[in-house]
Amino acid sequence: MQWLKTTANRYPDKTAIFYQDQHISYQLLYEQAQKVAYELDQLQHHRVALVAENTLMDCYFIHAAIIANIEIVMINKHLTEHEMRKQMASVDTELLFSNNNYTHISAIHKSEFVRKAINQHSTLTAKPNHPEDILSIMFTSGTTGVQKAVPQRFINHLASAGNCKQIFTYDHDSIWLDVLPLFHISGLSVLIRAVIDGCSVVLHEKFDAKQIIDDIKDKEITHISLVPQTLERLLRQGLNQQYALQGILIGGAKLDDRLLIQARSANLPVYTSFGMTETCSQMITASPKDIQKYPKSVGQVNQNIQLFNAVNQVGEIGVRGDNVMHGYLYPESANQEAFIDGYFLTGDIGYIEEDHLYILDRRKDLIISGGENIYPSEIEQAILSHTSVHAACVIGINDSEWGSVPVCLYEADGNMDATIQNVLNNNIAKYKHPKQFIRVNNLKRTSNGKISRHQCKEWFMHEYLKA
Repeated sequence: MQWLKTTANRYPDKTAIFYQDQHISYQLLYEQAQKVAYELDQLQHHRVALVAENTLMDCYFIHAAIIANIEIVMINKHLTEHEMRKQMASVDTELLFSNNNYTHISAIHKSEFVRKAINQHSTLTAKPNHPEDILSIMFTSGTTGVQKAVPQRFINHLASAGNCKQIFTYDHDSIWLDVLPLFHISGLSVLIRAVIDGCSVVLHEKFDAKQIIDDIKDKEITHISLVPQTLERLLRQGLNQQYALQGILIGGAKLDDRLLIQARSANLPVYTSFGMTETCSQMITASPKDIQKYPKSVGQVNQNIQLFNAVNQVGEIGVRGDNVMHGYLYPESANQEAFIDGYFLTGDIGYIEEDHLYILDRRKDLIISGGENIYPSEIEQAILSHTSVHAACVIGINDSEWGSVPVCLYEADGNMDATIQNVLNNNIAKYKHPKQFIRVNNLKRTSNGKISRHQCKEWFMHEYLKA
């Protein structure tokens, strides 16, 4: 599964990566990666950690590790040194590549290592690898307890690319803009899919709405992966027509109706998906036609998706297949509860209707109030139907009478408490209504722009429940 070698032989002169003002052909990408692979191989480590950034140097490094069959532990660049050390220790990794300096971690300067490697002449012949070999290791963005280490094997990446291609069709002529972080599966999977099929990748180091729109126009981008917040920023910046876009793949969080309507009015080909780190990106995908016929669905189910512990047709979503991890590397104790009958339990609650899957919420986010199940996302969707509310997050707070009650944090230009209450009165049963509304300047978000319910709850507990 040395995909870069195969693709470089097939399309040697084709641009593999557009990065800033550089155009890197598949042949050059392979040659440079071979040089970096040689230097990596000399270190004699089967697993190394990488503080990944969206740069050309990181692309060389990732492909070099694949050539050398060295496992890459993808480290989020926003972590503290303490968090990095914990993650590295959990998967027995001592060697870190980063452009930063640390107090207690001895790191190799990533860019200098790569630059030095590509300026010498020694190369490494691509080593044989096997479907079950680990390509990458990522940590779940789990918000409580120990972060889990997810091994993503070559077969997982290959199957994930196949799942994506079934609905979100692309081929070797496609040009895919990659702005999502490479330390997340949503960003890394674009690089992997591209090299498997011979696509071109336009790599962006950071999110700049104007620059992305310029590239969509000038570089005739055909595909792009986004989270809802970044799609909203592009629409706000003026993305108001399709250009050459064939698909905008949305993942990471639910796409609210208002945003979908805005995208449709601009004739943008929006696809929604369901997946996670443990499934090596999306499991299933809903096309624009699917979304129109089955609103809020994330795609058509197959034999690899099943509901468990269902009550009134609502249950926890279990998945299986070649794209699904076999088990966590750490903590191994988590594997006992993570699988049932060969299915990985995703932690998402949903239902199946007319062979299409609908996600209600995360199991851990479910609010049980007076014995009634309350799904925060249902309330958030209703609130966001009002155009003056920019973002919303509903959290569950312990209550002596009801067990737990919902509280709503929201972003808006002014106080919208009464307006939101009126919206809910007309759309949501009274027992689901938040007991408190709090307007904030900025909701807490993860590094990829997704609202973090856990961080929002922590903030609320600190600011409002101090006493």
